[in-house]
This record gives sequence, structure tokens and C-alpha cells, in this order.
Amino acid sequence: MAPVRYIVVLPCAIIALAGVIGVWACPAAQEREIPLSQQIEGLGLEPRVAYLRYLLESGGRDPEVYFQLGVTFHENSQYDSAEVYYRSAIRADRKLSKAYVNLGVLYDEQGKLAEALAIFERALAVDPDDLLAFAHAGFIRFQIKDYETAWGYLRRAMEIDPGSPQAHFYLAIFFWESNMFREAMREWERVIDLEGEGYLAMKARENIVLLQKALNATNTPGDWKPAR
Repeated sequence: MAPVRYIVVLPCAIIALAGVIGVWACPAAQEREIPLSQQIEGLGLEPRVAYLRYLLESGGRDPEVYFQLGVTFHENSQYDSAEVYYRSAIRADRKLSKAYVNLGVLYDEQGKLAEALAIFERALAVDPDDLLAFAHAGFIRFQIKDYETAWGYLRRAMEIDPGSPQAHFYLAIFFWESNMFREAMREWERVIDLEGEGYLAMKARENIVLLQKALNATNTPGDWKPAR
């Protein structure tokens, strides 16, 4: 499961060649409000971390900078560092629900379901309309067999945004593991329609192929595990 990339606007800066950090005053770009996630897009791990740490040193405890450091380490499977920076983002802004969500994803990836669920539900306390928190919490509730709450969470996620691929993706896994294979296929096809070429669409395509193979195999599809 990939960490969620939210976009929050910060002032403009430019990365110099060879990973050397430089700041350029660019009023026109500032007027366009270039998101920090776009400023660092395409950078390798070391220059990205160096730049974000430079911003912390020069601009104080900005929660968005901490958050992007968390995303950077998370994407590179450096989980301990990612946790440190997600928690720093939360300390800097207790209402930064996306930091709670990504921290929950981090715990979920490590199999720490209880910790992940607690964090997702803290995100919902901060932002009762965070559809990703509902979707992730719903899936964990399903995994621990709290089906009624799981259905409620996934339904709420789709009420907030019927076009959210995340909720449909988890609903497909719910259907698969409930032996409702046609329904699972339909939900993964919906994910592909909604997202096109994104991460979830890629995993949905893998699961459709897997489901088709399982349906043609001698064992039942319920013995196979879908990709997340």
C-alpha cells in the first residue's frame, strides 16, 4: 500500500543541480502557489531529504515539511524515520488528519492492525469527513471481523466521495474474501474506471487477472489472496 500524497501549498523554492540546495525568490511562481509535493517531485532520496531539512532549518516547525519528510522515508521503506516525521507533523499541527492517515497506513503495512486502527480513528476525530480514514479503518474493521462497523465505514467513505477508488478497492477485497467474486470483479473494474493508471488501478488489474485464474483453477478463489 503506497503512502497517501496530499498537496498543501508552501512558498516557491528551486532545487539547484546535483542536489545542491538553493533558494530562488520567484514572485510569479509564488503567485501560482507551487505545492511542496511538486517542488520535490522527481528528486532522489538524498537531495529531497536535504532540501526538506533545509526548509525546516530556515522556516521553523512547518507541519507540511515534516509530513513530506515522512512520505519520503515511507516511500523508501525507511519506516522508523517515516514514523518519526509523521509524528513530528502531528505535534506541529494536531489537526493534520493526513499525517494520522499516513501513519496508520505505515502501521498497517507492518501488520500492526490495532495501532493502525487507533490512528485512523484519531484521524476521524480530527476530520469526520476524511474518506481515506474511513476507507482504511473500514478495511481493518473487516480484517478483525467487525463486519457491521466495517460496512458502515466503507459506506460512509463512498457517501463522502462516490468517486473514491480507495473505498471501492477495499470493498472488492471484502467481496473476494466473502466469496462474492462477481461483486469483487465489478468493484475492481470500477477502480480502474475511476483511477485509470494509478497505483490502485494497477493493483486492481492484477487482482482481476488473479481472480480470473482462480475461477479457472481447481481450487476456489477464496484460497487465493488479492494484492493490496
